[in-house]
Amino acid sequence: MNLEQLSTMTEAELQAKANEHLERLDMPMVGSIGTDTHKQYHLLQSQIFLTELDRRRQANERIESEQIAARDYKLELWVIGLIGAELLLALVGIIVGWVEGSKQMEVLDKLNKSSAETAATLTMLRQAQEAALDTQKHTLENIVTMNDALQDEMDLNMTEAIQWNGSGGAANGHQVIDLVNSGRAVLLLWGSKFGNEPRTMREQPTVLGPNSSFQLDITRFMIRKETATEASIPVELYLTRQNGTKYVAKGILHRTIVSRMTTTRIRW
Repeated sequence: MNLEQLSTMTEAELQAKANEHLERLDMPMVGSIGTDTHKQYHLLQSQIFLTELDRRRQANERIESEQIAARDYKLELWVIGLIGAELLLALVGIIVGWVEGSKQMEVLDKLNKSSAETAATLTMLRQAQEAALDTQKHTLENIVTMNDALQDEMDLNMTEAIQWNGSGGAANGHQVIDLVNSGRAVLLLWGSKFGNEPRTMREQPTVLGPNSSFQLDITRFMIRKETATEASIPVELYLTRQNGTKYVAKGILHRTIVSRMTTTRIRW
């Protein structure tokens, strides 16, 4: 048997050949001169086949070890690659986070500057509004002062606006007196009061222009000389100006004459 034949034998054939030679070692050979030589031959033959089996097992184990080593090497390469990729992604994430953080910081800085500018603008606007309000307040105070002065002057002009204009005489059994608006403002006559009588008010006022006159009926106050003494009766007229300011004109009625009347600003 040569090496080529030995290499082409299967493991089962090698094992069978080894068993065959080992079994021949146990066979007795009586009277044979070459017994020891024969046993050594079979022993060497079985060792050849067993060595070949052992060589093939070692070769298979070596191949399996190489395959396992190659697989482990590939797995280590994959693990190293994954770790490297993870580190790379982490580095990229850090860089992106830093860039985005820088952008956000820039935006926040701009917002802070804008907020500060807005606050400064609002402060200036508030100060301007306060100054304008102070100016308006002073202007209003001046207007009120001027209005009060004008009102006082008007009240002074109104003091003698309503005066007696003479007796209107008797007509249809009624005794009347004439009163005149001697002032320069248009007045509205809303009502009157004589003595202790209640007020007599009108739904629509009588318009009294400057120098216009009007009559009041005093028939009920006329007293016959032969039955009673003459009496003086307080007279009140309720007036307003066209702006709504209210006045009361007061005087004393003595028969058909009204003494000097005084007009004052009074709320009624």
